Amino acid sequence: MKRSGFIMLYRNIIDWEWYSDVNTSKVFFHCLLKVNYSAKRWQGILVQKGEFVTSYERLAVETGLTISKVRTALSKLQSTNDISIKTTTSYTKIGILNLKNFVAEHSSEQIDARVSIPNSKHLANGSQLNNNQLATTNTNNIKSKKRIFKERVFSHSNYNSKILQSFFNYWSELDNSKLEMRFEADRFFEVDKRLKKWASNERKSPYKASEENKLLTNR
Repeated sequence: MKRSGFIMLYRNIIDWEWYSDVNTSKVFFHCLLKVNYSAKRWQGILVQKGEFVTSYERLAVETGLTISKVRTALSKLQSTNDISIKTTTSYTKIGILNLKNFVAEHSSEQIDARVSIPNSKHLANGSQLNNNQLATTNTNNIKSKKRIFKERVFSHSNYNSKILQSFFNYWSELDNSKLEMRFEADRFFEVDKRLKKWASNERKSPYKASEENKLLTNR
């Protein structure tokens, strides 16, 4: 997902019924940032404006909430017709209903016309400060996401700790932007299913089989 552009919220959102519900509003604002702002197709799936494809587990990692809290928040939002949820065996598609009631849409030209350019020196200093703050925030966010992902992986204690560690090391590798882990690039990612396949591949590794044969030969 590209992290560019921005959204503009109406001030009256503070009067929205779920605004003071921390978990529900957090999940909803996260959805506002994730949805498509134009219709697109993804792997044969039509994703309309105001919709995005995800999973409960992915939302839990991205928001720092538990899966049960994400489910509860989404249920509340669905009960008040703020969102729609379509779940299949392969994916969950979430849509923001009445998107225009929450997000103001403006063209870049309209926004540029409203912004006054301050003193260039002041702008440079402000930009440097904002960049430093942004870098610190991004670092804290990725540390938090890594911690949550690691806890989720190691909660599957039925697997050997070496398998869990190698699985975590691989899927938590950061991309070039240092903002996303490898597993976040996959639309669908269920830790238990991936771990099962990972463990199976570990057992079938030709390198390991070769090493075991050597040990048996040397005995």
